[in-house]
Amino acid sequence: MKKILFFCIAILAYNAVKAQAPQWKSGYFKELDNSYIETAFGRAKSVDDARNKAATEIIKRRDMATGASATVVNGTVTVSGNVVVKSRILDEYVERNDYGEYTVYVLAQTAKHPDNTLELVTVTDQYPFSARVFVPGMQQLYKGQKAKGIMFIAAEVACVGGIVVSESLRASNVNLINSTHNAQQRAQYTDNANMWQNVRNGFIAATAAVYVWNVVDALASKGARYVKLGSTQFALAPYANGETVGFAMNVKF
Repeated sequence: MKKILFFCIAILAYNAVKAQAPQWKSGYFKELDNSYIETAFGRAKSVDDARNKAATEIIKRRDMATGASATVVNGTVTVSGNVVVKSRILDEYVERNDYGEYTVYVLAQTAKHPDNTLELVTVTDQYPFSARVFVPGMQQLYKGQKAKGIMFIAAEVACVGGIVVSESLRASNVNLINSTHNAQQRAQYTDNANMWQNVRNGFIAATAAVYVWNVVDALASKGARYVKLGSTQFALAPYANGETVGFAMNVKF
């Protein structure tokens, strides 16, 4: 049981420092009024070439390809010639494989028409507060931290299991103390009961520590980056209508 607990803690520590892929990496597509938001990837020997391949793929999907090559300069996708596609890269994620090649995943927003204004879209790793933080592993799973979430669950289950097993063995040895009049055996059962009591208390402390660690991590750790559409705008303005005077509140989502 202790080995399982130590293994879970080691995995948790590893995942705490491991770079995390964004949620949109596995595929994202959203059509807005003025634009499309989607993911693509390119693979090449350099990051720039891989990024340009991903940009070209996005342009082809939007039926804007002209047979010319696409390039990315300061987040703007441009097709050589007279065609300029109004687009921006919202986020990117880079991986390098064992062959020295780079795979660049891009999340891009492309206007349906060059005159269209791109809607407000952000990519963030900040998550709102949720009661899930009080359930081991649940907030981590929600944030896309699957390995960490599973390890928190496994560590807490291992600790609770250790409490149950050690308490059962302690109680069993206590019962054995009263089942014999042999002084040597009673002493041995007493020692065993005390040992399992200490083990139980250790698991109780570990359970509390893992739980507190879970809550702190759930509140403080950054999750996988995700797409956030729009924003909430709040306005409060005074108004007067005849004899009525007050404030008007407007919330725009």
